[in-house]
Amino acid sequence: MKKLLSLCAVLCFVSVNVFANPLDKFNVVMDNVSSSTAKKYLEHFATDMGSVMTGSNYGINASLGFINLDVSLKLNTVNVDNEIMRAEGTSQVYMPMLVAALGLVSGIDVIAKYGYFYDSSLYGAGIRYKLYESTAYFLPSVTVQGIYSVLNIDSSGNKVDNSNIALAAVAAFPIEYVTPYLGIGFDRTKSEAKSSNKEGLSAEVDNIGYSLGVSVNILMINGSFGVTFHDGVPSYNLGLSAGF
Repeated sequence: MKKLLSLCAVLCFVSVNVFANPLDKFNVVMDNVSSSTAKKYLEHFATDMGSVMTGSNYGINASLGFINLDVSLKLNTVNVDNEIMRAEGTSQVYMPMLVAALGLVSGIDVIAKYGYFYDSSLYGAGIRYKLYESTAYFLPSVTVQGIYSVLNIDSSGNKVDNSNIALAAVAAFPIEYVTPYLGIGFDRTKSEAKSSNKEGLSAEVDNIGYSLGVSVNILMINGSFGVTFHDGVPSYNLGLSAGF
């Protein structure tokens, strides 16, 4: 299982590197517009970065193993439509992600995540709490969670700092081997220019996200697929996880 996860991680990370960096026109775009237009562009950019940063938050983990640890490998595919990435000819971006959840006591899990985004790294941490655990397929298990993430982008002199705080609730229906889930969340994303003649300009946006998906569970192995609508724009998530 460890070899399989390692191989998937390598393939995901390599696949991201074969695409042009979607931020390589950041300085050019920001340098050639007014401050008010740059602010609007940065708001649109922050909305898309919210989709990128929260795409791994939803979903169902595999059953925690003997040491109450679950490790997931995910690939988040996000449709983007901001002016900065469009200038580079980018309409879709990818982020491979490793997510770990450690079970503590009384239904509380600590979550940590690491993502790789075109030569830059995302770091996140949070807490999940199980409000209700169901054993009947017609009654959902319900969890709530809060995750804070940071993604500071630095590509060929194009620099943008991003942060995101996300709150969500997920309802999962415990059918044997197959678990459909629904999620809803609120998040706030801040993006700040760290290069171009608009350095120091920042934008903060709030969004509501909705997610639905399904996981397939075999013992402590879990495969999942989900789609999240963030500000009405879909992103797709594939996952493979195991409990230890």
